[in-house]
Amino acid sequence: MTKKKRYILLALLIFLTTFNPELPLLKLGFFIIKTVNVSGSKNIDAEKIKKQFNFLINTSILSIDNNKMNEIVSHNEWIHFININKKFPSVVNINIVEHEPLLIWKKGNNNLIITNQFTLVEKFNLVNFSNQIQAKGNLDIQDLKSLYNALNDNNFDLSNIVSFDFISSERWDLFLKGNKKIMLGRYDYNQQIINLNKILIQLKDEKFTYIDLRLKNKIFVK
Repeated sequence: MTKKKRYILLALLIFLTTFNPELPLLKLGFFIIKTVNVSGSKNIDAEKIKKQFNFLINTSILSIDNNKMNEIVSHNEWIHFININKKFPSVVNINIVEHEPLLIWKKGNNNLIITNQFTLVEKFNLVNFSNQIQAKGNLDIQDLKSLYNALNDNNFDLSNIVSFDFISSERWDLFLKGNKKIMLGRYDYNQQIINLNKILIQLKDEKFTYIDLRLKNKIFVK
């Protein structure tokens, strides 16, 4: 290879490794975001969240700032994740997927939403969730998650639950429709719910006030 060809190849290599095709395109006005559409918000103020994503206007559709996008998501309690669709040359569509509300947690004088991902939402309109199942007491979220999963995994009728009451470090009370109470101990939730389902089948046509499973290997019904 001649010296001239070496210089040409070297110059070409430097050009290919340092050239940013985006820069001249931006200068010419190509691939500049002009429209940002935001959809999917049910519990977030639509106008407020759209304004947060408007930072994208007049930036390149080729290189969206993911750090900034993640920052917006992390600062909005309702947002689970977002889907981004680019419509070239200048439109970005953002679809918000929100957490689903699971329980209203009455923690002292405060009301919080526990989502289906067992995250917490502090800012919401309580009136909109007046029919939500409640949780009460100074509970531990992970402990509640274990109990809820045991109920769900064993096909317990969750729609029949009015509230989860954390009574003490040794006890949960589940209040069911019809003013019925289930007392559970802080041990092997899965086995307790299996036993509970069997008892409820046996008591299907009978009236009862409470079922007490707090003690291992002992069940009391009244």
